[in-house]
Amino acid sequence: SWLLEPQSTNLITESEDFSDSYWTSQAVSVTDNATTSPEGLQNASKLIPNSGTGGNRSLGKSFTGLSGIHTFSTFAKAGEYGYVSLRLRNTPSAFVMFDLNDGSIHNINSPAQYVTGSAKIEDYGNGWYRCSASFDPSGSGSVGDLFISLSVGITGDESGQWNGDGVSGIYIWGAMFEQQSYITSYIPTNGAASTRLQDIANNSGNATLINSTEGVLYAEIAALANDGTFRGFTISANGNSSNRVTITINSTANSIRANVKSNNATSFDESYNSVDVLSDTKIAMKYAQDNFALFINGVKRFSDTSGNTPVGLDVLNFNAGSTALPFHGKVKALVVYKEALT
Repeated sequence: SWLLEPQSTNLITESEDFSDSYWTSQAVSVTDNATTSPEGLQNASKLIPNSGTGGNRSLGKSFTGLSGIHTFSTFAKAGEYGYVSLRLRNTPSAFVMFDLNDGSIHNINSPAQYVTGSAKIEDYGNGWYRCSASFDPSGSGSVGDLFISLSVGITGDESGQWNGDGVSGIYIWGAMFEQQSYITSYIPTNGAASTRLQDIANNSGNATLINSTEGVLYAEIAALANDGTFRGFTISANGNSSNRVTITINSTANSIRANVKSNNATSFDESYNSVDVLSDTKIAMKYAQDNFALFINGVKRFSDTSGNTPVGLDVLNFNAGSTALPFHGKVKALVVYKEALT
């Protein structure tokens, strides 16, 4: 599928060099180039607790003046230990525990600054997982520290006393901290913050292939997150919202909406609120004079036998018909049919 993402910046300036003085180590050491990373190079680090008894076995970085939701992520792989935690040390502390043996999430400590449901673990093969969680630092008593922490169990008690041997550890690579409510593609850094620009899809439309009299707008898509925003596709008259056929992922979680307007009068407007928008979803909006229907994953969910078709449709856009509500997500297919298919 095409992956269409918003602009994002990795605020961590040393995303792969964990032995750099940029990172603050607490009772751990770092061995560079210890194993093969997810990009296939011998450049992943091993995070090793110091020998003897100690707590808070972590790599950390302090940030100040933060506001809004941020997402913290890192790639991690089990070594002799099999657990990692992502922590935001504020007042109180927020953390999420990840099991690198089976790819599960446990023991989320979730005060107000943790974004409920944001924790995610993705399998990248060869034992590697990308672990992430979202936090709002402005909701805490102090704006503070990010930690990648080791643990010997799934309890998440990083401050507990346990013995390291100076050899055993886990593998890490590719840390990222971005002001987004969900994780986006990894942005590597080497000494400075780095920004990836928003993905743009151009030339998506040909007036000779679009029919105003009847047709179907079909999309096979997956959202990046239930993040409270609208994201859409539209066939319109030169980008004019008065005449359009629109499919959107709603601001409401797991909801798909379809809307048809003719000369600014609504011909069809329905929302289906029981679909996992984070998984591959097939959506078809059929339009014809007095003949409208919305299909989700092959099942007709709504129909209407009254209404006019839009006038002058000629453009297909990855938005709501103008520049508003751009689509960010995964797109496996986006098709316009000139006939009102059954």
